[in-house]
Amino acid sequence: MTTTSETVWTEHYFTVEDGTKLHWVEMGSGTPVILIHGAGGSAVGNWFVNGIAPALAPTNRVIGIDMRGHGLSDPGPEGGFEKMSTDVVEFMDQQGIDQAHIGGYSMGGFVTAGVLATNPERFLSASFGGSGLTETEEWAASVPADKEGPAPEEEQASSQFRNRAEVPGQEVGNAAASRPARTALAGVDREAFVARQRALSAAIDLASFEFPIIAINGEYDRPYAKTHRMWREARNFTNVVLPGKGHLSAIMRGFIPKQYIDSMVAFITTNNP
Repeated sequence: MTTTSETVWTEHYFTVEDGTKLHWVEMGSGTPVILIHGAGGSAVGNWFVNGIAPALAPTNRVIGIDMRGHGLSDPGPEGGFEKMSTDVVEFMDQQGIDQAHIGGYSMGGFVTAGVLATNPERFLSASFGGSGLTETEEWAASVPADKEGPAPEEEQASSQFRNRAEVPGQEVGNAAASRPARTALAGVDREAFVARQRALSAAIDLASFEFPIIAINGEYDRPYAKTHRMWREARNFTNVVLPGKGHLSAIMRGFIPKQYIDSMVAFITTNNP
């Protein structure tokens, strides 16, 4: 068991089909909420020490998984980053979890989209933080212009992200950019990544989903571009835009606004069975 002044969680490991050992943490009990962190981050850093998991724990079993090569998880074989969505489903199978609230931040939103494309029946709800689904080419010109420029606290958050002394397993805002996973992801072909994003988004039949979806993005983090397709097609969609926030300042401990935490709690508790 790990404790801080803010939270208490238990630490666990599981092994997936290709032999990769992955770390996960949990707190609370009840309907499961599975949360997936962003690139260069960790479950604890992205969801637990910033107040989100403790706010959900009174009503739900909150689970955070360290993705391959992140936090305290092993990197696994080459090319394993493309298996992250499968890892989430395999975790659910091992835990006997038929359905859960599933959501991710940034890269974690991409992982969430991967599960949506292959196993939508596993969702009680879907949440996207610092992320969303790419609009189709047909509708791309209809997306309203997003706010330009950096968020007021983004430079400070970015500096903290790069330079704060690292705590292994809590890599959001503590030298996260120096982690091996961050370096590996930085080498990804950007054009190919965007093409995969568009293909993945196109594979998701949003209009067929009866479960609710929420997106929470900073005002300076392209919220319209990330959510326009969900706004058009999803039957039950909640869109939250955080005033004055950017990609890091929306989620990092010390910067995360109460609105983010309150929005997650209201969305999850309202949609618990």
